[in-house]
Amino acid sequence: MTNPPNGCPGRVLIVGGGIAGLALAGALHRQGVACQLVERAEAWAPVGAGIILGVNAMAALRNLGLAEALESGAQPLEKMTIKDADNRRLARTNLADLQPRFGVSLALHRSDLHDVLLESARRVPMRMGTTVTSIEDRGDSVAVGFSDGDKDLFDLVIGADGLHSRVRELAFGQRPLRYSGYTCWRMVVGGGLGGGGGVPEKGAQELWGVGKRFGLVPLDGERVYCFAVINAGAGEPDPAKGRIQRLKQHFSEFGGPVPHLLDQLVQPEELIQNDLHEIILRPWYRGRVVLVGDAAHGMTPNMGQGAAMALEDVAVLTELLVAGQPLAQVLDEWARRREPRVRWIQNQSRRIGWVGQWKNPLACRVRNRLTHWLPDSSTTRVLAYLAAQPI
Repeated sequence: MTNPPNGCPGRVLIVGGGIAGLALAGALHRQGVACQLVERAEAWAPVGAGIILGVNAMAALRNLGLAEALESGAQPLEKMTIKDADNRRLARTNLADLQPRFGVSLALHRSDLHDVLLESARRVPMRMGTTVTSIEDRGDSVAVGFSDGDKDLFDLVIGADGLHSRVRELAFGQRPLRYSGYTCWRMVVGGGLGGGGGVPEKGAQELWGVGKRFGLVPLDGERVYCFAVINAGAGEPDPAKGRIQRLKQHFSEFGGPVPHLLDQLVQPEELIQNDLHEIILRPWYRGRVVLVGDAAHGMTPNMGQGAAMALEDVAVLTELLVAGQPLAQVLDEWARRREPRVRWIQNQSRRIGWVGQWKNPLACRVRNRLTHWLPDSSTTRVLAYLAAQPI
């Protein structure tokens, strides 16, 4: 660990040990910044299902020195295909075309990414089973109270505690989440994609139905990450009894690999359900308290960019914090650089979800036909543009 640059905050508190929190803890520590992390969970445990790291996410990880550890064991993705519910191809994004210029996109289990990030932050002091209960910005420092009764002073507090951020609530007050109108089940199943009498198409796929979608991402030869999305009211219950059968019924009209993948489910606990929300917040910082990742700009997952935006936040914030500028200038510059890019992706993701979840059968047929007419190069160009723009 090097000595911290002049002007860099002397003591930094990171709240939350997810993707953004761990990546930031490791990055700041390597730059010589004294930081500590608090995490609500009592112990680290494998959580979540699968994740796609697109070319811009991998660029951010490369910037943080973490890409190589992931590339050695994860599944490279060469294409992403949109199909209809009968498994007929509508559109394709050729990720392989981006590799010579921007590198690979990866598919992996979220816990594998978490392990790499945790290893990168292993020398950072961490307090488990702890969160913040009070935040008082005193101008020259921030007084923080913790759930274990402890109190301490910090030069900077960073909320990396997700969509339901406690730091955001304490620093900005109650801010409503925007519900997307649809809920999602995530799962990782074995058994591969299934033969179905033919050779299954490899690569990530998303099948569009009427008011519902089913996605699948091969993680290796056997495991497949799946997500199932349907229009639903917020907070509708999904009791364990009959959960698998209900999901199968929801997607009974879907063909291709979907029936085989759903047949691999055994226990209802294999299904992770979340209503999909986003948060629209301006600004992302106040005084000496700043939010990163989902805490600042949680978005719908329709572009697969949530983790990428969090990692880009971390890369830019680390770069600016160690440059030696006054903190107010650092945070202002960070928000100025990040907000237009994040807002564009957040808006695009919302639009994609809106179209993908149309529930009028006639509108869906028109949607599918128009999507089928799109050249593959058009969707690939969007990712190339995203990868080429500075963060």
